[in-house]
Amino acid sequence: MATLVLTVVGGIVGGPVGAALGAAIGQQVDAAIFAPKGREGPRLADLKVQASTYGQQIPKLFGTMRVAGSVIWATDLIERRSKRGGGKGRPSTTEYSYSVSLAVALSSRPAGGIGRIWADGNLLRGSSGTFQERCTFRWHDGSEDQAVDPLIASALGIGSASAFRGLAYAVFEDLELGAFGNRIPSLTFEVEADAGSIDAGLVGNNLLGEAGLCVGDWPFSGYAASGDRARDALRPLFDVDGVRLASGPDLWRLAPTGLAGASLALSDFREAGRGEAQADRAEQRRAPLSALPGSIRLRHYEPDRDFQLGQQSSRVAGGGVREERIDLPAVLSAGSARALAQRLARAAADGRETLIWHADLTALALPVGRVVTLADGSAWRLAGRTVRARDVLLELKRHAPLPAVELPAAPGISVPAPDWPDAVGRVHLFDLPNIGNPAASAPHILVAGAGSNDGWRGADCWLVAAPGAEPIPVGVLRPAAALGQLAAPLAAGAEDIFDLSNNLLVELVNPAMTLESVEDSALLGGANRAMVGGELLQFGIADIVAPGIWRLSRLLRGRAGAVSDVPHMPGTAFVLLDDPALLSLPEAVGGWTEAGGAVLQWAPRGGTALSDAAVPGASRALRPLAPVHGQIRPDGAGGVTVGWIRRSRVDTGWRDHVDLPMGESREVWRIAISPPVAGIGPWERASPTLDIGAADLAGLPPGCSLEIRQAGDFALSPPLSLPLT
Repeated sequence: MATLVLTVVGGIVGGPVGAALGAAIGQQVDAAIFAPKGREGPRLADLKVQASTYGQQIPKLFGTMRVAGSVIWATDLIERRSKRGGGKGRPSTTEYSYSVSLAVALSSRPAGGIGRIWADGNLLRGSSGTFQERCTFRWHDGSEDQAVDPLIASALGIGSASAFRGLAYAVFEDLELGAFGNRIPSLTFEVEADAGSIDAGLVGNNLLGEAGLCVGDWPFSGYAASGDRARDALRPLFDVDGVRLASGPDLWRLAPTGLAGASLALSDFREAGRGEAQADRAEQRRAPLSALPGSIRLRHYEPDRDFQLGQQSSRVAGGGVREERIDLPAVLSAGSARALAQRLARAAADGRETLIWHADLTALALPVGRVVTLADGSAWRLAGRTVRARDVLLELKRHAPLPAVELPAAPGISVPAPDWPDAVGRVHLFDLPNIGNPAASAPHILVAGAGSNDGWRGADCWLVAAPGAEPIPVGVLRPAAALGQLAAPLAAGAEDIFDLSNNLLVELVNPAMTLESVEDSALLGGANRAMVGGELLQFGIADIVAPGIWRLSRLLRGRAGAVSDVPHMPGTAFVLLDDPALLSLPEAVGGWTEAGGAVLQWAPRGGTALSDAAVPGASRALRPLAPVHGQIRPDGAGGVTVGWIRRSRVDTGWRDHVDLPMGESREVWRIAISPPVAGIGPWERASPTLDIGAADLAGLPPGCSLEIRQAGDFALSPPLSLPLT
């Protein structure tokens, strides 16, 4: 269009000369505007981005590759609703969770299997094969006889569902999306299409459809072939692998250009009796060194960094300032990539010199792409030929490559997603005393869980209040900071002083867990609280004895009124309470555990196997603390006056000359003789005092004692025992 317009304008302004100038300018404009779009070869980024575009090309995978793939089928988000709480005038909470089912195409060539799977860069399935989120997973290898996936068939109908034969793809059924912000995550897969290493020969034989014709030179761990033609898919291998498409008597094939014994003598392809002559050199050109790149940068996939992008560079001797970047969609170690980058840099001048050679029709039998040798011993690669009548012009490129060797190279700093082996989970329940204000109205049942390594991601929990009852979801349990069991017995200790004679030997579930020592000021402020069985204690010093085994000393025993007068045997559960990951049963369901027989069911995240843990039924949070400082004084009339000091479950500290809060709706004391004596007692009092007359005192047998308990709103306190002498 610009050519026509400018020709007319130029003719009007300048006559024939102006028309010629206008036409020349218009041709340049049209060439710039209407130039055909260039073809793009395979890009490294294409394998990292998950797509669902219609018509998206699916690469052929060789060896072992990490690829995102294309979503070829998916359902809408599946919504599930659960209702929690409510009752006793409290509002209920409705929670929503989402899942999705989808199929992801990975390779347009059959593949052997799938290894690890990443979701948003984190491992969804590690090398152990265990999924971190709940789903049903199936894998179709892309064979020509594979059956239709049952989920797709049930959704679309058996007559409308495709089996995707020849396409390797993966299917997720009900993949939970809570960990991904209730959206489909970006998935990448480690696909093993071929066992062991591969080379350009395997790729060429598969793409060109003839086995045994192609030969490679350099091994790769994996390769992704894509492009409009087989030549486009093979093009990245030409220079990097040192191979060329060579014509043969029947088909094209890949062959290494520098293969020993592969060169042919040019004199063998001439008419008989005619030798080489200087006149056969029609033209000889040599490009300047400045036309060469200054450096070669080779980008590839790095297997030591979970197939992330890596690059190696090498300088070109005598080159200019231009940098040449080569994107190779292959898996290479850092050392192998560095060797190839160095070979490319050394071979950058290979082909800089071009020779046009006169030959005859016998040279038509010379394969294009092969190396030929002239009479002077120089090696040239046949790049092309032109036939004019009986004259054949050969285009020869200088061939003098340097060998590549494996060189040491670091792959760079890697921060891979941790790939933990399957962890063994452990869940313990603890019956806590009342800690803080207000007073508890239901048992405080604490759930703690952990795994044998950091790969354990928690568990979903349900409470079964009685045998045969419906399980009630109570929440998600996260890994505890420190959970374990006693490795040695712990003797009883005093509650009112530092226990310096006993120490606690604890074996933690995960050896990576740690405990810390604290100063006495922090200890008295409530630091390092832990439950050992039914006792709440604190420790000031933590020393590691062996991996996962700690010795805890400088103990404060029986905190919050929890008993410390009984020994603890090896295997007793231990948990550090200063941890937000611990799960408390809601009060609405905690009350159902008082009668005993309740069971906690739990399943690890990503798993379906249920395990049971018995729920303790002591209800320590509902029991008032035992009274202290009991005294028996004569009343001067033959009887005695008994007095004691009240303690409170909402304030368990020591307060001198200060009356502690009640912690109950009313103050009631129950006093009884132990062993019981007919006609004497029991008594119920509203204040911490009791008078026993001389007659009742005289009727008591020797060895009797008084047991004093506070009657709380929900339970009786442990007794204060006073001997009557």
